[in-house]
Amino acid sequence: LYRGYFMNFKENLKVIRKNSNYTQQQLADLLGLTKTTVANYEQGIKEPKLHTLEKLTIVLKCSYDDLLK
Repeated sequence: LYRGYFMNFKENLKVIRKNSNYTQQQLADLLGLTKTTVANYEQGIKEPKLHTLEKLTIVLKCSYDDLLK
């Protein structure tokens, strides 16, 4: 994916996760990831693969636009 789409991803993910009342660990468990991976997404260290983005939209009940806008 084009790197520019992830400029706000880290902030959006953190806000949506907190608004959904999930800890990083809880979200990681639901996605089959480690807490470190979720933390790395929120810090902008790593970017999720497309299938992980899809899982995020399902678990967090949000759209791709909500995560990437």
